[in-house]
Amino acid sequence: MGVWTIPTATSARRSPVTRRRVLGRRPGVGRTGLFVQGYPAVGSGAFFAVGLVAAHGLGLTPIALLVAGVVFAAASLAYAEGMSMFPDAGGAAALARHAFDELASFVTGWATCLGLVAAAAVAALFSAQYLSVFWSPLASGGWAAAGAVVVLGLGAMAAILAVERSPRLERAAGVLDLGLQLLLLLVGLVFVFRPEHIRRGLETGSVPSAGQLALAFGIAIVAFAGAESIGDLAENARDPGNDVRPAAGALLASAPLLAVGLALVCLMAMPVVQGAHGATTLLAQGAPNGYREFPMLGIVAAVPLSVVATGLRDLVGLLIAILLAVYASAALRRCGSLLGWLSEHHGLPRGAAVLHQEYKTPYRSLAVAAGVAAVLAVVQGFSGGPGLLVGIWAYAALLALTLGQLAVIALRRSDPGRYRPFQTPIALPVAGAAATACGWVALVVFAGGPRDVATAAMVCGLAGYTAYRRRLGLSLRERTQPEAVAPAGPGIEVEFRAMLVPVSTADRDLPADLIEVAVQLAAERRAALVVLALTKIPLGEEMDMDIDGLDETVERLAAGARAIGERYGIRVHTTHLRTRDPAETILVEAGRRESQVILLRAGGLEPSARRRMAYDHIVRRIVAEATQRVMIIRPEPVGPA
Repeated sequence: MGVWTIPTATSARRSPVTRRRVLGRRPGVGRTGLFVQGYPAVGSGAFFAVGLVAAHGLGLTPIALLVAGVVFAAASLAYAEGMSMFPDAGGAAALARHAFDELASFVTGWATCLGLVAAAAVAALFSAQYLSVFWSPLASGGWAAAGAVVVLGLGAMAAILAVERSPRLERAAGVLDLGLQLLLLLVGLVFVFRPEHIRRGLETGSVPSAGQLALAFGIAIVAFAGAESIGDLAENARDPGNDVRPAAGALLASAPLLAVGLALVCLMAMPVVQGAHGATTLLAQGAPNGYREFPMLGIVAAVPLSVVATGLRDLVGLLIAILLAVYASAALRRCGSLLGWLSEHHGLPRGAAVLHQEYKTPYRSLAVAAGVAAVLAVVQGFSGGPGLLVGIWAYAALLALTLGQLAVIALRRSDPGRYRPFQTPIALPVAGAAATACGWVALVVFAGGPRDVATAAMVCGLAGYTAYRRRLGLSLRERTQPEAVAPAGPGIEVEFRAMLVPVSTADRDLPADLIEVAVQLAAERRAALVVLALTKIPLGEEMDMDIDGLDETVERLAAGARAIGERYGIRVHTTHLRTRDPAETILVEAGRRESQVILLRAGGLEPSARRRMAYDHIVRRIVAEATQRVMIIRPEPVGPA
């Protein structure tokens, strides 16, 4: 442990901590920005999932998509609550770690990685197949697999080189995605509006069996598998308390409704008919006669005007191919980040977390993820049909979703008093976890090949985890601190990833000088910054006692800290805890959040002698017991010129 004492700036002098360069973090965005930027991850799945679900759901495809959308809404809101408490690169794996132990965290993280690799392979394969409008061999077989490998290679290169999309490009992608889906709905309603085709598809003999419908629901999960990114809205929002809920609600309402609308239009353009082997539809058949691999092109093909249909086909094929390539790249980037996170927490060998010397990206993890996805895409491209990949993706996504929601439920029981900027009714994660568990069981029962491959991958991962933990001398469930980053030099040049800044809700004003020093350091180091608001409860009172104006005080402190952070492009996360022992709470929270630095303010500005003594005792205890570095921010009055 190291102790640093740094004088702060007053109104007449700047802080001696020099901000060399503000790196990469963007100020938060409002509700509209959150919705537009979040839509591609939530809505792009409809471009390929409709045909996959129709292969099992036939005329009930819209119902399967609607049910999957409702389930994902519950799961995504639960994620949003969890990530508003613990914003972490580990996502659902980090939530499982806070709620349970390292073993549950690894299982959740490994399942998520498996799903992301399969998602990247599926999106890349469909991206290449949509480009078959320009060159027909890309529709299936070896050329489709080769196109998928190219897409994955470009996506991995962009991730390794840290080619991040700008806010304008993110908004452009969201507008393009949403606008294209609305255009396809409009085209369908104008040119292929035939409700009788939907009705005939629901007649006896045309509907799937109960087992097929259950399998269709499980596969429909992939249409919204990116919806877990809604959990990141709290981190990206300018005002999480007011902006996350409406933005999440708009995303969770629009994406399923548009997917269901597109499924209805597809079934009107490619109705369910009785064939030699039972009910079928062109929507469920593969190339060259069917449209399973590119269902949106089936809508365009039904347009009676050939000139309009040809122009729309080329435009729709190109735009969807681009959007799915972006989707694949995002999946690879997320998988590489998560593999590095698992390595830092002793779930995988340390080499997986090694960063590129220049671009600071987990290039080894990204290369491995892209390589595995490419192998899967090649195998699937030559075997025909995306059933194996989609089944693996759905298996892994349902398992990770179930564990993530269970973690949120467990945190409600184990940590009920924690400040939650975004909170959902407890019935939603309970119902969502039950539904995703049932979907996972359906896949285990009915999807033989994907179940076997996915189960084998999970078993291999657990075997490797067990061997690695034993080599380190750790138990499977023992919680450990992440690998420490080596010092880059003396004093405050030490590298760190997370900082904790305790403040008291009893103070009238936010300690702006303390927060500004913390924000400047976070800007230099790309570190996460957490402001811990503490409310001390007297011994004679209940911990959940009512305190007038407490919620407003916490919100005011959070707003003030966010305002300072935005000046430097830093996102400041705020949490609130009630305590009888502030020092103990600070130490426990610093360990739980894996903070490398605790920033404290010297007691020189406390308004009374009693409070100064109490605060100084807290500081001395933290300095004596903390395993982290402690930084003391000392007020430095300015004398006469």
